[in-house]
Amino acid sequence: MPILPLLLVQPAQDITQTVVTAPRAGRTATAPGISEQVITAEELAATGERSLPRAIAKASGLFVQETNLGGGAPIVRGLIGNQILIVVDGVRLNDGTTRSGPNQSLNGIDPTNVERVEIIRGPNAVLYGSDALGGAILIWTRKRAPLSRDKEGTRAVQLEAGVDANTAAEGAREYGSLSVATEDVGVLVGGSFQDWQMLHSGKGEVQNTGYHGQSWYASSELQLAEKRSIRVSAMRTRDFDVPRSDRMNTGYGQTQPADAENYFTLQDRARYIVAYNDSALGFADQMQARLSLRDYTENRRIKKNVSAPPPPPAPLVLESDNTQTVGLGMDWRKAVGQSHLLTWGLDVDRDVVESTRTTDSVRDPAGAFAPGSEYLSSGVFLRDEMFDVGPFDLTAGLRYSYFDFSFDDTNTPDQTIDGHFDAFTGSLQAATDVAEGVRVTATLAQAFRAPNLAELARKATFNSGTELSNPDLDPEHSLYEELALDMRREAWNWSLGLYHNGIQDVIGRRLVNDPTPGGSIGDETYQRENTGDVDLYGIETRYQRKLGGPDSPYTFGTYLEYTYGVQYDDDIAAFDGQPASRIPPFHGNVTLGWEPAQAVNNVGWLQLSMWFATSQNRLSPQDLGDPRIDKNGTNGWVRFDLDLGGPVGEAQSGATWHFGAHNLFGEEYRVHGSGIDGPGFGVVAGLRMTL
Repeated sequence: MPILPLLLVQPAQDITQTVVTAPRAGRTATAPGISEQVITAEELAATGERSLPRAIAKASGLFVQETNLGGGAPIVRGLIGNQILIVVDGVRLNDGTTRSGPNQSLNGIDPTNVERVEIIRGPNAVLYGSDALGGAILIWTRKRAPLSRDKEGTRAVQLEAGVDANTAAEGAREYGSLSVATEDVGVLVGGSFQDWQMLHSGKGEVQNTGYHGQSWYASSELQLAEKRSIRVSAMRTRDFDVPRSDRMNTGYGQTQPADAENYFTLQDRARYIVAYNDSALGFADQMQARLSLRDYTENRRIKKNVSAPPPPPAPLVLESDNTQTVGLGMDWRKAVGQSHLLTWGLDVDRDVVESTRTTDSVRDPAGAFAPGSEYLSSGVFLRDEMFDVGPFDLTAGLRYSYFDFSFDDTNTPDQTIDGHFDAFTGSLQAATDVAEGVRVTATLAQAFRAPNLAELARKATFNSGTELSNPDLDPEHSLYEELALDMRREAWNWSLGLYHNGIQDVIGRRLVNDPTPGGSIGDETYQRENTGDVDLYGIETRYQRKLGGPDSPYTFGTYLEYTYGVQYDDDIAAFDGQPASRIPPFHGNVTLGWEPAQAVNNVGWLQLSMWFATSQNRLSPQDLGDPRIDKNGTNGWVRFDLDLGGPVGEAQSGATWHFGAHNLFGEEYRVHGSGIDGPGFGVVAGLRMTL
């Protein structure tokens, strides 16, 4: 029996270590290096970036779109928004109200509360169900382990405080935490404050960008027995007065901004999770059960711009949406003999949405979401890892998912609109060693995304016009193929992936009414519809080398990605065979690093990095109507960053510092699809003390 399966079939060891995760999150023996990536808290902090989306982008190479300073939506293998699944401590962050396209979900997680991030590129519908068409981002938050499981020998009481400042955003984040541990109990409490005044791009000040916020978190772990534990965690983030910069600043093709006011006056996200871990079951080697309660409130203040003559008074619209979600998730893992590792589980989540809208102090009968909006998502799955099947290791999975929705019919009193969706999805992955240190992996996977309440029951603003919901939508389905190569040597490693993702019945928008064709008055009406199919083709590669040998402190690395997308439409010939929407251009980075075994003059590491994107002139018809995107295409750009850091005083002092000079040459650039330009030259600095 090979060594790798021997390690995998001993999951009971997980419970005795600091890291405890959901069994379904364990990496399989067939996972290619290019498709799965782990980023530690230290790596996130070393980026010097002010938000979690930007830190993930810099640490991983992912393309991240920013509609405003308070957002940040990752684009994974050509897809964005609710086609990417975000999971926090094994619990879905996506819910029935998650918007398509760019959103601020990832920015609602405090980066100082993150222990590590796992990026899964490519569909993962078998394990996580709907929304993981392009991939999944798994986020694991900080905790304090009981002393019986603490392998690092840290103090029973530990205090941490720090500050990170960023001149390009005229602001800072202050944070702190306190942890206490006994033999069987570990408790961590902490929080942070952030205040960003204004973005400075390569062109100068960018108006309508600043906001402020706060975060609080707590975690308590109780060791019930040698192989049993329970964790209770609570997290709350609140951001205030976040401007929709793209709607308050003049965009491409506009003579004036779409709105005089457009603020997320409050984004309040609370998450409570109870997780029970057990590795002493007779029928399974490891089990985790998670009970969660999530509450998200979003308040918006909107006042449109009006055109003259004559300028009628624009109404002031106040909107509020509240989504409460109760969820249950359970995972089991069991080694069967020496050649099978089974993982199975279930998920059930129920969303209840309340929505209000007030126009010039007059409350409307319905808010953005129809009254009585409810959404149920559920599923069961089974995954089997099979070792030494001839020359191959295999991973096969199957999932059944069921969704149900209902809301009040605003046009017919006492009537309810309801419906349901269900889907089977499967995946198969095969890996084999073709030579020493050379591994080839092939993946075939199905994925899907069920329409959610943001599409079924929401009436909203889009491109200054109105977007109508559609309760008769069909789910999106995809078939994904990938061929990956991994090569590992003592001083270097290289990963390469080629993929195709064919998505059917993509949910989009169609213009159904335009009272002033060719004008920019913003009175258009759009309808949510299944608009056709999309094919995405891509290549990704990552290379890392120790310069001068395996023990050298000098490293070289590069990450490159290119995606080509085409959309097809049987109903509108002008859309058929056109470029897919929001596809990133060819982009990547090159890094040179230095990290000696011991700090030199309090400098423990240094990295010079170059980030680039070529121009993107392949625009879809939807892109041409988006004021965030230049109708002539997005220009290419190159940015250079210098980051360094190390201990303060002796390495054992418990204090560290970092410093960065970002966008060294003040490049004027915009990440394709973003509503604001990228930061210009800026200095970042941080200090963290642990006592």
